[in-house]
Amino acid sequence: MSEKFSKAILANEIAPGGMKSVELDGNEIVICNNGGKYYAIQRRCGHMNAPLDMGTLDGIYLTCPMHCAQFDITNGEALSCPVPADLGPEVLPPIIGGYMQNIGMLMKHVHTESIRTYATKLEAGWVQIRL
Repeated sequence: MSEKFSKAILANEIAPGGMKSVELDGNEIVICNNGGKYYAIQRRCGHMNAPLDMGTLDGIYLTCPMHCAQFDITNGEALSCPVPADLGPEVLPPIIGGYMQNIGMLMKHVHTESIRTYATKLEAGWVQIRL
């Protein structure tokens, strides 16, 4: 593993509780600011490849925008499986209901993998990442 850190972004580009995606050497990475401590994770969800920077960050917990799988940004661990969408009490048209049943059956076989994390350091106002 390389010990070289690369400048990613200026620390002041991300407010506390915020995230920003960057690309370094072909790696899509999300940098998260948890109260002034910076974490870097792979950008793509370990479930269906959704862009995690479009999700929500609550402390160290990042929730995927697509199916609400959750990850710990400190170690990349998948904390929860996707959550099915709540469609409310309305009855779906039969063709849509059948489609949703098929999707549900297929989704049972899609595992949520933990995501990669990257070491970070803050130096001279820059968030740096070790690839």
